[in-house]
Amino acid sequence: MLLLAACRGCRFPLIILLRVILLCVVALEADATPAVRQWRFDVTADGLPIGTHEYALHENDGTRSVQSEMHFSVRLLVIDAYRYEHHATETWQNDCLSRLDTHTEEKGRVTTVTGHVEANRFEVEGVAGREDLPSCVMTFAYWNPRVLEQSHLLNPQTGQWTPVTTQLLGTEVIDVRSQPRKAAHYLISTEKNRIELWYAVNGGEWLAMRTTTSDGHHLAYRLH
Repeated sequence: MLLLAACRGCRFPLIILLRVILLCVVALEADATPAVRQWRFDVTADGLPIGTHEYALHENDGTRSVQSEMHFSVRLLVIDAYRYEHHATETWQNDCLSRLDTHTEEKGRVTTVTGHVEANRFEVEGVAGREDLPSCVMTFAYWNPRVLEQSHLLNPQTGQWTPVTTQLLGTEVIDVRSQPRKAAHYLISTEKNRIELWYAVNGGEWLAMRTTTSDGHHLAYRLH
């Protein structure tokens, strides 16, 4: 009522003022809507399709929630010769992991990893038991290029705090969804693995990955 009373002497029609207010409300609602990003990778092993790995990232005012779903299987005739399932839920404050819950099934064995920030540390309960880590840690969260700047990364399948080294191998053009994309090519090395990653030169979007498993198979990720 005060607004209407104040505008009785205005030179522009009241309907214009109401339209401006409506636009402001819509803009505020849009700002409050969480941003959602998704990645779906088709995965091959030694050139043969074995499954998918999907990520869904919800971001709102510095808080990120990431759902990761990995489904691999290798069939011989009508029998599943190998099956791997991995489900992870991660909560982040900016670039620091604040909570982790994972469930992995491989060759009939189930492992779980949980973790959360407690005071000035990150407590993780994994395969080897409980461990206290620095307060700001990152998993192998390839969707975030900041992983390339880390000296250690948390393995979400085992809970192991893993030393890593990273180097830029150069830039190249790769095929992404049947389109050429210029990408920066990086190598992350651990004691047991070599992980090659490609990120878009413009914008830093994660585009592809290639790695070798502990038993010598070559995995490749391509965006669906």
